[in-house]
Amino acid sequence: MKRKVILYITSFALCTIISLYSIKSMDVTGKETDVQEDIYLAQVTEDKESIKSTKPLKKAQLLEDASVETSAMAMWEYNGGKTFVSWLFNNKEEKEIVNYFNGIKLGDTVKDLDVSKLKDDMYGIRIGRKDGTFAGITWIDGYVFMENGDVYKADIDFKSIKKYTWQDRYESSLTSFPNMYYIAKNNGKWDKKFLDKSGKLKSCGIIINSCRLNGSKLEVKLKNTTKNELCYGEGFTLQARIGGKWYNIPAQREMAFNDIAHILKAGGITEMTYDLSAYGQLPAGEYRIVADGAFSVFLVE
Repeated sequence: MKRKVILYITSFALCTIISLYSIKSMDVTGKETDVQEDIYLAQVTEDKESIKSTKPLKKAQLLEDASVETSAMAMWEYNGGKTFVSWLFNNKEEKEIVNYFNGIKLGDTVKDLDVSKLKDDMYGIRIGRKDGTFAGITWIDGYVFMENGDVYKADIDFKSIKKYTWQDRYESSLTSFPNMYYIAKNNGKWDKKFLDKSGKLKSCGIIINSCRLNGSKLEVKLKNTTKNELCYGEGFTLQARIGGKWYNIPAQREMAFNDIAHILKAGGITEMTYDLSAYGQLPAGEYRIVADGAFSVFLVE
């Protein structure tokens, strides 16, 4: 009987030690890091505060179905001036971050949020799913914006997230942030605070000499104004005119184009149809499509 009691006590002590040790994580060099512990403690603190709240809380999967085995993770940062993107290729660290985000508890969705009043730095996270789609969120000034347009109040510890081994940092566009469509489109209008100004357009010799909007399809005619054969692709961007200046606008969902070069002979004219459905319901205003440096202006009423 004494042996059994001693055995039970020993087993319980061993399990306790293993549980406490598992809070620590190991980085790629095999050294202990307190990054995950920081996030864990931050979550514990948040949970204690949640207990005091009278609002019913629910667990939200901010990075639902994320696949760390098949995808790298990207992080966006914006400080009010420039936008940067970094990449994480360590599966173990990706998993820790995904678990942290999927463990955050949120209240009800926030309605009619005036994003023009949001001030703090902005962060975004995106990772692929096994089905080829992407899970992504953007956080600014205590609010998290989801893929379906839902907005939640949330405290996210990005200082700890930034301590992971992010690589290949480069400057990017503000409109490339995950779910930026729902941030930049404020109260039915584009908010230039969250848009990039258009750079100077450079023509390759092809122009758009006519266009017609037919539902979500933009039908155009391309003309080669040179004496040489030129190539054109299927990709395009959309811009909106705000306060007399042109701004790049974000799409509502991910866009992909066939990587193919079409030939247009010297002086030749061809027809092209661009599908604008990925941009969702466009607010009324003046727009222009830009493709291979060629552009054409049209109105949305």
